[in-house]
Amino acid sequence: MLQSQRPETDIDFTKVAEFGNDLLPMLNDLREQAPVIWSNALQAWMVNRHEDVMAGFDNKVPLSNERFPEDFFDCIPPAEQAERIPLLRTTGDWIIGIDPPRHTHVRTLARKAFSKKVVDEIRPYAESVIDRVLTEAGEREQVDFVEEVAVAITGRVMARLLGVPERYISHLRSWSWNLNVALGPARTPAVLDAAEQSLREMKQILQEEIAERRRAPREDFLSQLVTARDSGTGLTDEELLGVCYVTLVAGHDTTAHSMTLGFKAVVEHPEARRYLLEHPERINDSVGEVMRYVAMATMQPKVAAQDFEWHGQRIAKGEYVFLMIAGANRDGSVFPNPEVLDLTRSTDRSMVFGSGIHHCIGHLLAKMQLGSFFPEAFSRYPEPRILETKLRWQPSLAFRGLEHLAVCFKPS
Repeated sequence: MLQSQRPETDIDFTKVAEFGNDLLPMLNDLREQAPVIWSNALQAWMVNRHEDVMAGFDNKVPLSNERFPEDFFDCIPPAEQAERIPLLRTTGDWIIGIDPPRHTHVRTLARKAFSKKVVDEIRPYAESVIDRVLTEAGEREQVDFVEEVAVAITGRVMARLLGVPERYISHLRSWSWNLNVALGPARTPAVLDAAEQSLREMKQILQEEIAERRRAPREDFLSQLVTARDSGTGLTDEELLGVCYVTLVAGHDTTAHSMTLGFKAVVEHPEARRYLLEHPERINDSVGEVMRYVAMATMQPKVAAQDFEWHGQRIAKGEYVFLMIAGANRDGSVFPNPEVLDLTRSTDRSMVFGSGIHHCIGHLLAKMQLGSFFPEAFSRYPEPRILETKLRWQPSLAFRGLEHLAVCFKPS
């Protein structure tokens, strides 16, 4: 067995909510100290350099996506799991927890539902929601941007995409939170019970819509998932529901966080506001740079598939390796002046959406919503004001976001 050489340098990731944006220079410091470094707090290896994070995504080192082993939920006695958390136990069938060739099969079919055609078909609805939400926000003295703008937009778009009635939009944040905690390191029986209940609620809604699409397919996202075939084989029920769970929860949550953090960043950079409005032809690149800068996507966990050595560190099979996307996206060897928000910058090498076979299949949907929102918001309201004096961050490492953000769209 290889013996790991583990550095003492560390970040107390239990305080990620307290750190806020101070986390980013900490990751920079770690990147400069060593390319692969052990975190006692995470009980995992961290990789911060751009070329190494990309190597991890592109399977150039033996890392696996299968990070939910049989004992993952053993804080609940195994004898009770089949009855108590049957849906959580299917996590190993979801696209976020499988490797090729199965991952290739599921991804190939799921990509058909995230095609440009599907995104273009939902664009008019997304633009109508943005129009309605911004109109209502501009009539008030103060709004909570997180709940009343970002989630109000992305939640409705995601609900329409999956055929979920709008009355369930208020459940999205609790569903997302319950599931993210259950799949993280802070698992307890109570946490798993809450996540299981969230999955039951989602499954009941989704099964009704899936059954309807099987009876009468439409030209929409869910129909594409239901009818997709690869060499005559479609998605199993577990794979199909897994794609829907991840889409519904992560799809709205990550885009809402990016919208919130991005809005705040652009408000604080008047030159970025001007550039957004003067260069509509570069909106996708501008959105990509905003996302790189705000670092909503912080890391992606993987598991060592075998013992191996990486930059002089001995990594044992089964150990977690965290690909620090936020660190990679501030690597000065790839992004000159990485701490600067520069909308003229090329985003071709950004790791915001991952890379290779793990490149986010929902990236077109996210870019469409953000690319529609930012120009519309700042053309209507050229000088919105952030009223929050002390930001409260969510205690989440993988995807960073704010608890709330008080904003006034009216001019002072």
